[in-house]
This record gives sequence, structure tokens and C-alpha cells, in this order.
Amino acid sequence: MCVYIRYMHSFVYASIGSFLIMLFVAGCGSPIPQQCFNFANLTGSWSSVNHDASQIEEWEEISDSVFVGRGFIMEQGDTTFFESLEIRKVSGTWTYFAKVNQMNGAEVVPFTLTRQSNNRVEFSNPTHDFPKKIGYELISEDELQAYIEGPRDGQTIRILFDFKRNF
Repeated sequence: MCVYIRYMHSFVYASIGSFLIMLFVAGCGSPIPQQCFNFANLTGSWSSVNHDASQIEEWEEISDSVFVGRGFIMEQGDTTFFESLEIRKVSGTWTYFAKVNQMNGAEVVPFTLTRQSNNRVEFSNPTHDFPKKIGYELISEDELQAYIEGPRDGQTIRILFDFKRNF
């Protein structure tokens, strides 16, 4: 009988421990299914035109975990700004890479995914001077708003870019 009671105590403790571990793991995950941004929605060519310049972003899907892009500004027929872009999963985390030859010694600057929903995504790099955040919001199938955000002159500013899909 003593062996049976000792076995039951062990069984109860193991069951409680397993239950607590399951409860902890469930608590770490979202009880509501997480809404994920579909990066394939970025693919194609997007342009923003104002009276002085055209800003263009183009994205291509290389695989389900790699998207390659480029952004540039055209003023009076000349390219005045160019950046190489990439979004890819690194160790299970979506990461946005930006390289501008005229900035950061032409080094690639990574930004990690910090927020997402079905139509919005935001990447952050708190150690970068400017921007510290880069985001995209799909307004519709053919409209996209992008932004960069960070400190300037003692304030946090957000610069918006309104894009329309090129056909």
C-alpha cells in the first residue's frame, strides 16, 4: 500500500507539472490566432509621384521566405537615390535589410519584424540612427502606404510614402 501511495503522489505531481507546463506554453502563445502579413502582396512595382520626383519600389518573390526589392527616386530623368532591399526569414524571424550606397558606409542595415497584421507590417532597429522603424500598410490591392520613423532634431518624425501599383 505504501508503494501504491508513493506511486500516486509521483503521478499526481507529474500530472500537475505537465499541466502547468502546458498552461505556461499556451500562455506564451497567442490565444487568438495571430494575423500574419502576406509579403507576396508587396510584389510588383509601386510608384509615388509628386510634382518634383517619382519614387518607385519594386519587389520580387524569390521564395516563400525571401523577397528582394529596390527603391529609387527619379528626378528629371535622373536617378537621385537608390537602395537595395530584402525581406527574408532569419532563424525564424522576418528581417528587412536595406542598403544605400551613400549611407552607413554602404553597409546593409537589418530591421527585425516587431508588428504585423493582415494588412500592416513594421520592422525596427533601435540601434540605427535614422530610421529606427520601417513599415508598410496595404490600403487596398493597388494602394500601399510606407513609412520610415525615427528621431530628428529632438523629435520622433514619421515620413509617409503613398504608393499606387503600376500596371
